[in-house]
Amino acid sequence: MEWRRFDFMMGGDWDQLVKGCCAVVHLAAELGRMECMQQVNVEATRQLAEACERQGIAAFCYASSVSVYGSGRQRLIDETSPVLTVDRDVASQYWALDYVRMYGRTKLAGELALRAAAKQTRFTIVRPAVVVDINQMIGIREWDPIKRLLAAHRHAHHVYVGDVSDAMIWFIERGLAGRGLPGEVEVYNLAEDDCPDPRHIDFMRKAFAVSHDRRYKSVPVPALADWLHDFLRFRTLPLRNPLWRMRFSNQRLKEAGYRFRHGMADAQRLALSALEKDSGIKEAER
Repeated sequence: MEWRRFDFMMGGDWDQLVKGCCAVVHLAAELGRMECMQQVNVEATRQLAEACERQGIAAFCYASSVSVYGSGRQRLIDETSPVLTVDRDVASQYWALDYVRMYGRTKLAGELALRAAAKQTRFTIVRPAVVVDINQMIGIREWDPIKRLLAAHRHAHHVYVGDVSDAMIWFIERGLAGRGLPGEVEVYNLAEDDCPDPRHIDFMRKAFAVSHDRRYKSVPVPALADWLHDFLRFRTLPLRNPLWRMRFSNQRLKEAGYRFRHGMADAQRLALSALEKDSGIKEAER
């Protein structure tokens, strides 16, 4: 694998960027600056896909996001579920801040740009849930007390970063092996919502047990309080589900033949082991 540096805001020679490649993994995105999202998440994705078609790239894997679904009317979300309105902001479709809604719309627009460009390259779109590494799992202790109180009950939607990267490489290998039709665009959720102990509070209790760090102590409040908090934040009460109440299906991923190499159970064990080791070092230093 070769990392190539390129400024998606400035543009340049897209054909030269991908020339000589067998496949492309497209991870780049603008996550926060709304003024840059259209260029980075949509236009650059379109130009990159078109260059791949011109240069005869065999396989292309694009990291989108489950944010394209917004706040679903149904709790169980699969790849055929309704998505956001792509060409304008409809606030009632997504219980989220303005920049998050725009991120979802522009990632969806990037998907549509791939579909428009697809002719010979085999495109795979993956929609990861909440991607975390070990430090991010441990970092829940940095939440402020109010967030810990309100969010402890939530389904975390965590998927381990090692599994996300492994899945994308698996899809690239699949495309290079000629699976699927030229110009085909496949879409897969990358989620492990069926993992054991999926709530924030589940991990926090385990983390407190090994570290005795009181920042992991929390009592989950009823979900109704979380609903009320969102209502006060967004001043809307649409008949939709907030993210924490939704469940993202990975059935299509399983049917394609992929199984997570690590899984959140192993990722949690790694995080707890790191916490226990760190706690032991600090205790010895005292």
